[in-house]
Amino acid sequence: MKSSASWTAAALSIATYTSLSSAEPVQYCPIEDVCYQVAVPSASASSNSGDIYLQLRAPNSYSWVAFGQGTAMTDSNIFLMYADGAGNVTISARAGAGHSMPRYNAITQLTLLDGSGLQNDGQTMIANVRCGNCGSWFGGSMSLADDDAEWIAAWKVGDPVDSTALDAPIQQHDAHDQWTFDLTQGTVDDNANPFVGVKQFDNTNRGVGRGSFADPRTLIVGHGIIMAVVMVLLYPLGSAVMPLFGKWALHASWQLLAFLLMWAGFGLGVVSTQRIGLDFRSTHTILGTAVVCLMAIQPVLGMAHHRYFVRNQTRGSVSHGHIWYGRALMILGILNGGLGLELAEAPLKWVVVYSVLAGIIFVIYMAVAVFGELRRRGRRLGRKLF
Repeated sequence: MKSSASWTAAALSIATYTSLSSAEPVQYCPIEDVCYQVAVPSASASSNSGDIYLQLRAPNSYSWVAFGQGTAMTDSNIFLMYADGAGNVTISARAGAGHSMPRYNAITQLTLLDGSGLQNDGQTMIANVRCGNCGSWFGGSMSLADDDAEWIAAWKVGDPVDSTALDAPIQQHDAHDQWTFDLTQGTVDDNANPFVGVKQFDNTNRGVGRGSFADPRTLIVGHGIIMAVVMVLLYPLGSAVMPLFGKWALHASWQLLAFLLMWAGFGLGVVSTQRIGLDFRSTHTILGTAVVCLMAIQPVLGMAHHRYFVRNQTRGSVSHGHIWYGRALMILGILNGGLGLELAEAPLKWVVVYSVLAGIIFVIYMAVAVFGELRRRGRRLGRKLF
């Protein structure tokens, strides 16, 4: 019996050792050939302090790539890799600061390890990194044995930075991502560089916990498209229904659809703003929030106008309030769309398309408004115009 117990204990020890020894860094590749890895020495995992190991890998067609701890850019602990211009790479610790470029952070202890540089005949940038104090940072902390640890990443295609300066300026990212790692799957036995002597160009995801989220830029594009359609097309055309056809039910149904879409677009804007850490202090977000909230009054004014007109067969002060209040908000909404394009640093062609479309709709709307007013005056004088 004792012999059996001894054999069982020995077998468990061997299994545990084999599992620990064969453990490898967890990895996530958000897009092809851009990959991030993490390994945690068992001593660091058990004490929740000490070294962890990171790898950032990307083609040399990228200006820079970044890897970070946290749920969003704000208050995150960021590791930024870019070419140094001499066949190696620079790894720079940065502090996430919302909707602005991350600032160099001298407190984070990063060491560039063997195997770093331009690999694969100079086609791939690799940074093998040891971090000595990544369990906590100003703005956050992370358990080194977390099975659902939050990570973020961003990248920028373009000319190389080619700098050894740790505070080198960079351009805004093209895209970014968020996901979680099960760090217990990335626990390794030794406190040593785990990336030397292993396959460097594996794109297989390992130890990814909760699935990656959609890129917030996709949400931003969706927000922009919906709000542009609502403010530039639906609201003006819906307003034109009354002077053209005089159909109150059609006008109300059309504007209700636009109203609901407006709130959906606003919701996408709020979510994407939170995801990228924008603090709502930009002119676009403040004005947009004001326009959407003020637009909530418009259906009430519309109903009051309809009841007044049915009762009196003419317009009253509430009617003119409904009309001009709506026109003012539409103009502000269209102008705010331009501010949104500026905030998103949209390509010039998008700005041109938006401006031309807004101009065309404005001319059509004004023509319909004049037509409606002339026809209304003609009916009041007993003459049928048009």
